[in-house]
Amino acid sequence: MTPGQASLFDSIFSLADNPLVLPCTPESPALSCIPDTGGAESAGIESQGRFGLHSQIEPTVGLPKPLDEGIDTDDPVMVGVLHELVLDREVESNTIPFLAHAFTSWMNRFIFEPVRSSSLARATIVRGHTLGEEAHQRMIMVANTVLAVSKSSDYELSYYTILYQYLVKRVLEARTCRGLTREAAMKAVESCHELISITTKVGSLANVINLMDLYAPVFRRACPEPSGLVNLSRRLTAAEVNLKYFASYDVIQSMIAHRPMFFRYDLDIPSPQDEELLDADNRPGLKWSIGIPDRLIITLAKMNILLEDYGSCVDQKVIQELRTEITRACKPVASPSPEDDPAQMVGRLTVQESWRLVGYVYLYMGLCGADSKDARVVKVQQQFMRLLETVKSRRNPDVYLVIPMIVMGIATSSPADQNILFTRLWGVTECSKPGTVGNDVTRMLKDIWERTRERPAVWSDLRIACLRVIGM
Repeated sequence: MTPGQASLFDSIFSLADNPLVLPCTPESPALSCIPDTGGAESAGIESQGRFGLHSQIEPTVGLPKPLDEGIDTDDPVMVGVLHELVLDREVESNTIPFLAHAFTSWMNRFIFEPVRSSSLARATIVRGHTLGEEAHQRMIMVANTVLAVSKSSDYELSYYTILYQYLVKRVLEARTCRGLTREAAMKAVESCHELISITTKVGSLANVINLMDLYAPVFRRACPEPSGLVNLSRRLTAAEVNLKYFASYDVIQSMIAHRPMFFRYDLDIPSPQDEELLDADNRPGLKWSIGIPDRLIITLAKMNILLEDYGSCVDQKVIQELRTEITRACKPVASPSPEDDPAQMVGRLTVQESWRLVGYVYLYMGLCGADSKDARVVKVQQQFMRLLETVKSRRNPDVYLVIPMIVMGIATSSPADQNILFTRLWGVTECSKPGTVGNDVTRMLKDIWERTRERPAVWSDLRIACLRVIGM
Protein backbone atom coordinates (compact mmCIF):
# COMPACT_ATOMS: atom_id res chain seq x y z
CA MET A 1 0.00 0.00 0.00
CA THR A 2 1.37 3.39 -0.94
CA PRO A 3 1.70 6.11 1.76
CA GLY A 4 -1.12 8.05 0.12
CA GLN A 5 -3.48 5.06 0.15
CA ALA A 6 -2.57 4.32 3.77
CA SER A 7 -3.35 7.92 4.68
CA LEU A 8 -6.68 7.69 2.87
CA PHE A 9 -7.74 4.57 4.78
CA ASP A 10 -6.48 5.96 8.11
CA SER A 11 -8.47 9.17 7.62
CA ILE A 12 -11.72 7.39 6.81
CA PHE A 13 -11.42 4.79 9.57
CA SER A 14 -10.57 7.31 12.30
CA LEU A 15 -14.25 8.02 12.89
CA ALA A 16 -13.89 7.97 16.64
CA ASP A 17 -11.29 10.74 16.64
CA ASN A 18 -12.98 14.13 16.48
CA PRO A 19 -15.73 13.04 14.06
CA LEU A 20 -16.48 15.69 11.48
CA VAL A 21 -20.17 16.41 10.94
CA LEU A 22 -21.19 18.75 8.16
CA PRO A 23 -24.43 20.73 8.56
CA CYS A 24 -26.93 19.47 6.80
CA THR A 25 -29.46 32.49 -14.94
CA PRO A 26 -32.89 33.14 -14.07
CA GLU A 27 -32.73 34.06 -10.40
CA SER A 28 -35.22 31.44 -9.27
CA PRO A 29 -36.87 28.83 -11.53
CA ALA A 30 -40.49 28.28 -10.53
CA LEU A 31 -41.09 25.44 -8.11
CA SER A 32 -44.32 24.53 -9.87
CA CYS A 33 -42.50 23.99 -13.18
CA ILE A 34 -42.02 20.23 -12.88
CA PRO A 35 -40.53 18.35 -15.84
CA ASP A 36 -42.06 15.09 -16.97
CA THR A 37 -39.94 12.42 -15.35
CA GLY A 38 -40.36 8.78 -14.71
CA GLY A 39 -37.14 8.14 -12.89
CA ALA A 40 -33.90 7.08 -14.50
CA GLU A 41 -35.64 6.27 -17.76
CA SER A 42 -36.65 9.92 -18.21
CA ALA A 43 -33.02 10.95 -18.02
CA GLY A 44 -32.18 8.59 -20.85
CA ILE A 45 -30.65 5.98 -18.55
CA GLU A 46 -32.28 2.60 -18.83
CA SER A 47 -33.47 0.92 -15.65
CA GLN A 48 -32.13 -2.59 -15.23
CA GLY A 49 -34.79 -4.03 -12.99
CA ARG A 50 -37.07 -3.27 -10.04
CA PHE A 51 -35.80 -3.49 -6.49
CA GLY A 52 -37.42 -3.41 -3.09
CA LEU A 53 -36.28 -1.63 0.03
CA HIS A 54 -34.08 -4.57 1.07
CA SER A 55 -32.16 -4.27 -2.20
CA GLN A 56 -31.69 -0.57 -1.60
CA ILE A 57 -30.05 -0.89 1.80
CA GLU A 58 -28.13 -4.16 1.45
CA PRO A 59 -24.45 -3.43 0.73
CA THR A 60 -22.95 -5.10 -2.32
CA VAL A 61 -20.16 -7.63 -2.26
CA GLY A 62 -17.11 -8.15 -4.42
CA LEU A 63 -13.65 -6.73 -4.95
CA PRO A 64 -12.69 -4.05 -7.44
CA LYS A 65 -11.27 -5.56 -10.62
CA PRO A 66 -7.97 -4.11 -11.82
CA LEU A 67 -8.84 -1.40 -14.33
CA ASP A 68 -5.48 0.25 -14.99
CA GLU A 69 -2.32 1.38 -13.28
CA GLY A 70 -4.24 4.18 -11.53
CA ILE A 71 -5.70 1.75 -8.96
CA ASP A 72 -3.14 -0.25 -7.00
CA THR A 73 -4.99 -3.57 -6.61
CA ASP A 74 -1.81 -5.54 -7.39
CA ASP A 75 -0.38 -4.57 -3.99
CA PRO A 76 -0.95 -7.69 -1.83
CA VAL A 77 -1.49 -5.59 1.28
CA MET A 78 -4.18 -3.55 -0.46
CA VAL A 79 -5.86 -6.70 -1.77
CA GLY A 80 -5.77 -8.21 1.70
CA VAL A 81 -7.34 -5.15 3.29
CA LEU A 82 -10.07 -4.99 0.66
CA HIS A 83 -10.76 -8.71 1.07
CA GLU A 84 -11.32 -8.30 4.81
CA LEU A 85 -13.79 -5.50 4.12
CA VAL A 86 -16.17 -7.65 2.09
CA LEU A 87 -16.48 -10.81 4.17
CA ASP A 88 -19.94 -10.41 5.72
CA ARG A 89 -22.36 -7.66 4.78
CA GLU A 90 -25.01 -8.72 7.29
CA VAL A 91 -22.86 -7.96 10.33
CA GLU A 92 -23.55 -4.43 11.60
CA SER A 93 -19.92 -3.96 12.64
CA ASN A 94 -18.89 -4.41 9.02
CA THR A 95 -20.99 -1.49 7.77
CA ILE A 96 -18.26 1.09 8.32
CA PRO A 97 -15.55 -1.06 6.68
CA PHE A 98 -17.85 -1.58 3.69
CA LEU A 99 -18.56 2.15 3.42
CA ALA A 100 -14.86 2.95 3.70
CA HIS A 101 -14.15 0.38 0.99
CA ALA A 102 -16.81 1.81 -1.33
CA PHE A 103 -15.89 5.47 -0.91
CA THR A 104 -12.16 4.74 -1.13
CA SER A 105 -12.70 2.82 -4.37
CA TRP A 106 -14.61 5.79 -5.81
CA MET A 107 -12.11 8.40 -4.67
CA ASN A 108 -9.10 6.49 -5.94
CA ARG A 109 -10.65 6.28 -9.38
CA PHE A 110 -12.51 9.56 -9.81
CA ILE A 111 -11.21 12.19 -7.36
CA PHE A 112 -8.29 14.47 -8.22
CA GLU A 113 -6.95 14.56 -4.65
CA PRO A 114 -8.45 11.50 -2.92
CA VAL A 115 -6.47 11.76 0.31
CA ARG A 116 -7.60 15.33 0.91
CA SER A 117 -11.17 14.47 -0.07
CA SER A 118 -11.34 11.68 2.49
CA SER A 119 -12.69 14.11 5.08
CA LEU A 120 -15.89 14.38 3.04
CA ALA A 121 -16.26 10.60 2.91
CA ARG A 122 -15.62 10.46 6.62
CA ALA A 123 -18.28 13.12 7.23
CA THR A 124 -20.75 11.19 5.06
CA ILE A 125 -20.20 8.05 7.13
CA VAL A 126 -20.64 9.99 10.39
CA ARG A 127 -23.86 11.61 9.14
CA GLY A 128 -25.26 8.29 8.00
CA HIS A 129 -24.72 6.78 11.43
CA THR A 130 -25.98 9.74 13.48
CA LEU A 131 -28.91 11.25 11.56
CA GLY A 132 -31.33 8.34 11.62
CA GLU A 133 -32.48 5.45 9.47
CA GLU A 134 -33.30 7.50 6.37
CA ALA A 135 -29.83 9.05 6.24
CA HIS A 136 -28.29 5.61 6.80
CA GLN A 137 -30.35 4.10 3.98
CA ARG A 138 -29.36 6.92 1.63
CA MET A 139 -25.68 6.49 2.52
CA ILE A 140 -25.81 2.75 1.78
CA MET A 141 -27.47 3.45 -1.59
CA VAL A 142 -24.74 5.95 -2.45
CA ALA A 143 -22.04 3.49 -1.37
CA ASN A 144 -23.53 0.64 -3.40
CA THR A 145 -23.68 2.90 -6.44
CA VAL A 146 -20.17 4.34 -6.25
CA LEU A 147 -18.68 0.89 -5.63
CA ALA A 148 -20.50 -0.58 -8.63
CA VAL A 149 -19.33 2.25 -10.89
CA SER A 150 -15.75 2.37 -9.66
CA LYS A 151 -14.91 -1.32 -9.41
CA SER A 152 -15.31 -2.06 -13.13
CA SER A 153 -15.54 -0.14 -16.38
CA ASP A 154 -18.21 -2.67 -17.39
CA TYR A 155 -20.58 -1.49 -14.67
CA GLU A 156 -24.33 -2.01 -14.68
CA LEU A 157 -26.81 0.58 -13.47
CA SER A 158 -29.10 -1.28 -11.06
CA TYR A 159 -27.87 0.51 -7.95
CA TYR A 160 -27.64 3.83 -9.75
CA THR A 161 -31.28 3.46 -10.80
CA ILE A 162 -32.33 2.83 -7.20
CA LEU A 163 -30.45 5.90 -5.98
CA TYR A 164 -31.72 8.06 -8.84
CA GLN A 165 -35.36 7.16 -8.28
CA TYR A 166 -35.10 7.67 -4.52
CA LEU A 167 -33.45 11.11 -4.73
CA VAL A 168 -35.53 12.36 -7.66
CA LYS A 169 -38.72 11.43 -5.80
CA ARG A 170 -37.58 13.64 -2.92
CA VAL A 171 -36.83 16.63 -5.12
CA LEU A 172 -40.10 16.26 -7.05
CA GLU A 173 -42.01 16.29 -3.77
CA ALA A 174 -40.14 19.44 -2.76
CA ARG A 175 -40.99 21.12 -6.06
CA THR A 176 -44.70 20.59 -5.49
CA CYS A 177 -44.57 22.15 -2.02
CA ARG A 178 -45.73 25.77 -2.31
CA GLY A 179 -44.52 26.76 1.14
CA LEU A 180 -41.15 25.05 0.89
CA THR A 181 -38.87 26.20 3.70
CA ARG A 182 -35.11 26.43 3.47
CA GLU A 183 -34.78 23.56 5.94
CA ALA A 184 -37.02 21.33 3.82
CA ALA A 185 -35.16 22.36 0.66
CA MET A 186 -31.84 21.45 2.26
CA LYS A 187 -33.21 17.99 3.06
CA ALA A 188 -34.43 17.61 -0.52
CA VAL A 189 -30.99 18.37 -1.98
CA GLU A 190 -29.18 15.96 0.37
CA SER A 191 -26.83 13.83 -1.76
CA CYS A 192 -27.59 15.84 -4.92
CA HIS A 193 -23.88 16.49 -5.38
CA GLU A 194 -23.25 12.75 -5.22
CA LEU A 195 -26.01 12.01 -7.71
CA ILE A 196 -24.82 14.70 -10.13
CA SER A 197 -21.21 13.59 -9.78
CA ILE A 198 -22.10 9.94 -10.44
CA THR A 199 -24.27 10.96 -13.40
CA THR A 200 -21.32 12.79 -14.96
CA LYS A 201 -19.58 9.39 -15.06
CA VAL A 202 -22.40 7.10 -16.18
CA GLY A 203 -24.82 9.44 -17.98
CA SER A 204 -24.77 11.76 -20.96
CA LEU A 205 -24.30 15.51 -20.92
CA ALA A 206 -28.03 15.87 -21.56
CA ASN A 207 -28.71 13.63 -18.52
CA VAL A 208 -26.60 15.91 -16.34
CA ILE A 209 -28.18 19.13 -17.63
CA ASN A 210 -31.71 17.73 -17.19
CA LEU A 211 -30.89 16.56 -13.66
CA MET A 212 -29.52 19.97 -12.72
CA ASP A 213 -32.61 21.60 -14.21
CA LEU A 214 -34.71 19.39 -11.94
CA TYR A 215 -32.75 20.44 -8.85
CA ALA A 216 -32.38 24.14 -9.76
CA PRO A 217 -35.46 25.68 -8.05
CA VAL A 218 -34.94 23.61 -4.89
CA PHE A 219 -31.26 24.61 -4.84
CA ARG A 220 -32.34 28.26 -4.95
CA ARG A 221 -34.77 27.78 -2.05
CA ALA A 222 -32.00 26.04 -0.08
CA CYS A 223 -29.66 29.02 -0.46
CA PRO A 224 -29.74 31.46 2.49
CA GLU A 225 -30.27 34.58 0.36
CA PRO A 226 -34.01 35.35 0.75
CA SER A 227 -34.31 37.08 -2.63
CA GLY A 228 -32.22 38.42 -5.46
CA LEU A 229 -29.00 36.78 -6.61
CA VAL A 230 -27.17 33.93 -4.91
CA ASN A 231 -23.69 35.02 -3.84
CA LEU A 232 -21.33 32.60 -5.57
CA SER A 233 -18.30 33.15 -3.34
CA ARG A 234 -20.40 32.48 -0.22
CA ARG A 235 -21.71 29.25 -1.74
CA LEU A 236 -18.21 28.11 -2.66
CA THR A 237 -16.82 28.78 0.81
CA ALA A 238 -19.79 27.63 2.92
CA ALA A 239 -20.08 24.21 4.56
CA GLU A 240 -23.13 23.05 2.58
CA VAL A 241 -21.38 20.78 0.09
CA ASN A 242 -24.52 20.13 -1.99
CA LEU A 243 -24.98 23.85 -2.69
CA LYS A 244 -21.26 24.32 -3.34
CA TYR A 245 -21.12 21.57 -5.95
CA PHE A 246 -24.36 22.52 -7.70
CA ALA A 247 -23.15 26.10 -8.21
CA SER A 248 -19.73 24.90 -9.41
CA TYR A 249 -21.21 22.42 -11.88
CA ASP A 250 -23.57 25.15 -13.12
CA VAL A 251 -20.62 27.32 -14.11
CA ILE A 252 -18.74 24.43 -15.76
CA GLN A 253 -21.70 23.12 -17.77
CA SER A 254 -22.35 26.63 -19.08
CA MET A 255 -18.82 26.90 -20.43
CA ILE A 256 -18.52 23.45 -22.02
CA ALA A 257 -22.02 23.52 -23.54
CA HIS A 258 -21.98 27.25 -24.45
CA ARG A 259 -25.39 27.72 -22.85
CA PRO A 260 -26.66 30.02 -20.07
CA MET A 261 -26.11 29.08 -16.44
CA PHE A 262 -29.19 28.05 -14.51
CA PHE A 263 -28.72 31.16 -12.35
CA ARG A 264 -27.18 34.58 -12.50
CA TYR A 265 -24.97 34.90 -9.45
CA ASP A 266 -23.83 37.79 -7.32
CA LEU A 267 -20.10 37.65 -8.06
CA ASP A 268 -18.91 40.11 -5.42
CA ILE A 269 -16.65 38.80 -2.66
CA PRO A 270 -18.33 40.27 0.44
CA SER A 271 -15.46 40.38 2.94
CA PRO A 272 -11.73 39.81 3.51
CA GLN A 273 -12.69 36.62 5.32
CA ASP A 274 -14.37 35.32 2.16
CA GLU A 275 -11.24 36.25 0.20
CA GLU A 276 -9.13 34.16 2.57
CA LEU A 277 -11.50 31.21 2.36
CA LEU A 278 -11.45 31.29 -1.44
CA ASP A 279 -7.65 31.14 -1.42
CA ALA A 280 -7.46 28.48 1.29
CA ASP A 281 -5.94 25.25 0.06
CA ASN A 282 -7.54 23.04 2.70
CA ARG A 283 -11.23 23.39 1.84
CA PRO A 284 -13.28 20.91 -0.21
CA GLY A 285 -14.51 21.91 -3.64
CA LEU A 286 -13.95 21.17 -7.30
CA LYS A 287 -10.23 21.80 -6.79
CA TRP A 288 -10.08 18.55 -4.83
CA SER A 289 -12.50 16.84 -7.21
CA ILE A 290 -11.28 17.81 -10.70
CA GLY A 291 -8.48 20.29 -10.05
CA ILE A 292 -10.17 23.64 -10.76
CA PRO A 293 -9.73 26.35 -8.08
CA ASP A 294 -12.81 27.99 -6.55
CA ARG A 295 -11.57 31.44 -7.51
CA LEU A 296 -11.39 30.41 -11.17
CA ILE A 297 -15.01 29.20 -10.90
CA ILE A 298 -15.99 32.78 -10.01
CA THR A 299 -13.99 34.20 -12.93
CA LEU A 300 -15.54 31.71 -15.36
CA ALA A 301 -19.00 32.67 -14.06
CA LYS A 302 -18.21 36.32 -14.85
CA MET A 303 -17.14 35.32 -18.33
CA ASN A 304 -20.29 33.23 -18.85
CA ILE A 305 -22.47 36.25 -18.02
CA LEU A 306 -20.41 38.68 -20.12
CA LEU A 307 -20.53 36.32 -23.09
CA GLU A 308 -24.30 35.99 -22.78
CA ASP A 309 -24.81 39.76 -22.43
CA TYR A 310 -22.18 41.23 -24.76
CA GLY A 311 -20.81 38.43 -26.90
CA SER A 312 -17.37 39.41 -28.15
CA CYS A 313 -17.94 43.15 -27.56
CA VAL A 314 -16.42 43.32 -24.08
CA ASP A 315 -14.44 46.40 -23.02
CA GLN A 316 -10.67 45.87 -23.18
CA LYS A 317 -10.24 47.08 -19.61
CA VAL A 318 -12.56 44.30 -18.47
CA ILE A 319 -10.61 41.81 -20.58
CA GLN A 320 -7.37 42.79 -18.86
CA GLU A 321 -8.98 42.52 -15.43
CA LEU A 322 -10.23 39.05 -16.26
CA ARG A 323 -6.79 37.96 -17.45
CA THR A 324 -5.33 39.13 -14.15
CA GLU A 325 -8.04 37.23 -12.26
CA ILE A 326 -7.28 34.04 -14.19
CA THR A 327 -3.59 34.31 -13.38
CA ARG A 328 -4.32 34.93 -9.70
CA ALA A 329 -6.83 32.11 -9.48
CA CYS A 330 -4.39 29.49 -10.73
CA LYS A 331 -1.50 30.01 -8.36
CA PRO A 332 1.03 27.15 -8.05
CA VAL A 333 0.12 24.38 -5.63
CA ALA A 334 1.90 24.05 -2.30
CA SER A 335 5.28 22.31 -2.20
CA PRO A 336 4.95 18.51 -2.19
CA SER A 337 5.27 16.60 1.06
CA PRO A 338 7.61 13.59 1.39
CA GLU A 339 4.60 11.24 1.06
CA ASP A 340 3.51 12.62 -2.32
CA ASP A 341 4.08 10.42 -5.35
CA PRO A 342 6.33 12.44 -7.73
CA ALA A 343 4.38 11.42 -10.85
CA GLN A 344 1.08 12.40 -9.25
CA MET A 345 2.52 15.73 -8.11
CA VAL A 346 3.63 16.48 -11.69
CA GLY A 347 0.16 15.49 -12.84
CA ARG A 348 -1.50 17.84 -10.34
CA LEU A 349 0.72 20.72 -11.46
CA THR A 350 -0.14 19.92 -15.09
CA VAL A 351 -3.87 19.94 -14.40
CA GLN A 352 -3.71 23.22 -12.51
CA GLU A 353 -1.68 24.92 -15.22
CA SER A 354 -4.09 23.52 -17.82
CA TRP A 355 -7.01 25.27 -16.14
CA ARG A 356 -5.13 28.57 -16.34
CA LEU A 357 -4.67 28.06 -20.09
CA VAL A 358 -8.35 27.10 -20.42
CA GLY A 359 -9.26 30.44 -18.86
CA TYR A 360 -7.11 32.30 -21.39
CA VAL A 361 -8.58 30.47 -24.40
CA TYR A 362 -12.13 31.09 -23.18
CA LEU A 363 -11.24 34.75 -22.66
CA TYR A 364 -9.70 35.22 -26.12
CA MET A 365 -12.07 33.09 -28.21
CA GLY A 366 -15.25 33.72 -26.23
CA LEU A 367 -15.06 37.33 -25.08
CA CYS A 368 -12.55 38.77 -27.56
CA GLY A 369 -13.98 36.99 -30.62
CA ALA A 370 -10.60 35.55 -31.64
CA ASP A 371 -10.46 32.44 -33.83
CA SER A 372 -8.10 29.48 -33.56
CA LYS A 373 -5.54 31.19 -35.84
CA ASP A 374 -5.29 34.30 -33.65
CA ALA A 375 -1.73 34.79 -32.36
CA ARG A 376 -2.87 34.92 -28.72
CA VAL A 377 -4.81 31.69 -29.08
CA VAL A 378 -2.00 29.95 -30.95
CA LYS A 379 0.48 30.88 -28.22
CA VAL A 380 -1.69 29.45 -25.45
CA GLN A 381 -2.48 26.32 -27.48
CA GLN A 382 1.20 25.66 -28.07
CA GLN A 383 1.89 26.10 -24.36
CA PHE A 384 -0.75 23.49 -23.61
CA MET A 385 0.65 20.97 -26.10
CA ARG A 386 4.13 21.36 -24.61
CA LEU A 387 2.64 20.91 -21.16
CA LEU A 388 0.83 17.76 -22.26
CA GLU A 389 4.12 16.29 -23.46
CA THR A 390 5.53 16.45 -19.93
CA VAL A 391 3.15 13.78 -18.58
CA LYS A 392 2.64 10.22 -19.77
CA SER A 393 -0.69 9.22 -21.22
CA ARG A 394 -2.40 7.39 -18.35
CA ARG A 395 -5.68 7.66 -16.50
CA ASN A 396 -4.22 10.00 -13.91
CA PRO A 397 -3.90 12.82 -14.93
CA ASP A 398 -5.72 12.39 -18.28
CA VAL A 399 -9.16 11.91 -16.69
CA TYR A 400 -8.75 15.33 -15.03
CA LEU A 401 -7.56 16.88 -18.29
CA VAL A 402 -10.70 15.98 -20.26
CA ILE A 403 -12.36 19.41 -19.98
CA PRO A 404 -9.06 21.27 -20.56
CA MET A 405 -8.35 19.10 -23.62
CA ILE A 406 -11.83 19.79 -25.01
CA VAL A 407 -11.48 23.56 -24.59
CA MET A 408 -7.91 23.58 -25.89
CA GLY A 409 -9.05 21.33 -28.73
CA ILE A 410 -11.33 24.10 -30.00
CA ALA A 411 -8.18 26.21 -30.33
CA THR A 412 -6.29 23.43 -32.14
CA SER A 413 -6.01 23.60 -35.94
CA SER A 414 -3.05 21.29 -36.58
CA PRO A 415 -4.15 17.76 -37.62
CA ALA A 416 -1.14 16.35 -35.76
CA ASP A 417 -2.11 18.11 -32.53
CA GLN A 418 -5.74 17.12 -33.03
CA ASN A 419 -4.66 13.48 -33.29
CA ILE A 420 -2.64 13.76 -30.07
CA LEU A 421 -5.60 15.22 -28.20
CA PHE A 422 -8.06 12.67 -29.58
CA THR A 423 -5.75 9.78 -28.69
CA ARG A 424 -5.39 11.05 -25.11
CA LEU A 425 -9.14 11.59 -24.79
CA TRP A 426 -10.02 8.20 -26.24
CA GLY A 427 -7.67 6.55 -23.77
CA VAL A 428 -9.93 7.71 -20.92
CA THR A 429 -12.66 5.13 -20.33
CA GLU A 430 -15.34 7.77 -19.79
CA CYS A 431 -14.61 9.28 -23.21
CA SER A 432 -14.64 6.04 -25.21
CA LYS A 433 -17.80 4.68 -23.56
CA PRO A 434 -20.94 5.78 -25.49
CA GLY A 435 -23.68 7.57 -23.59
CA THR A 436 -21.38 9.37 -21.17
CA VAL A 437 -20.46 13.02 -20.70
CA GLY A 438 -16.88 12.29 -21.73
CA ASN A 439 -18.00 10.63 -24.95
CA ASP A 440 -20.41 13.47 -25.72
CA VAL A 441 -17.83 16.23 -25.34
CA THR A 442 -15.28 14.22 -27.34
CA ARG A 443 -17.80 13.86 -30.18
CA MET A 444 -18.54 17.58 -29.92
CA LEU A 445 -14.85 18.31 -30.41
CA LYS A 446 -14.67 15.94 -33.39
CA ASP A 447 -17.70 17.69 -34.88
CA ILE A 448 -15.93 21.06 -34.58
CA TRP A 449 -12.80 19.71 -36.24
CA GLU A 450 -14.77 18.21 -39.11
CA ARG A 451 -16.65 21.45 -39.77
CA THR A 452 -13.54 23.66 -39.59
CA ARG A 453 -11.15 21.82 -41.90
CA GLU A 454 -11.14 24.75 -44.31
CA ARG A 455 -11.39 27.60 -41.80
CA PRO A 456 -10.34 28.57 -38.26
CA ALA A 457 -12.63 27.50 -35.45
CA VAL A 458 -14.55 30.11 -33.46
CA TRP A 459 -16.19 29.80 -30.04
CA SER A 460 -19.71 29.67 -31.49
CA ASP A 461 -18.75 26.36 -33.13
CA LEU A 462 -19.07 24.87 -29.65
CA ARG A 463 -22.77 25.78 -29.43
CA ILE A 464 -23.42 24.25 -32.85
CA ALA A 465 -21.57 21.08 -31.86
CA CYS A 466 -23.54 20.81 -28.64
CA LEU A 467 -26.82 21.09 -30.52
CA ARG A 468 -25.73 18.53 -33.11
CA VAL A 469 -24.42 15.98 -30.61
CA ILE A 470 -26.76 16.20 -27.60
CA GLY A 471 -29.64 18.19 -29.09
CA MET A 472 -29.71 20.94 -26.49
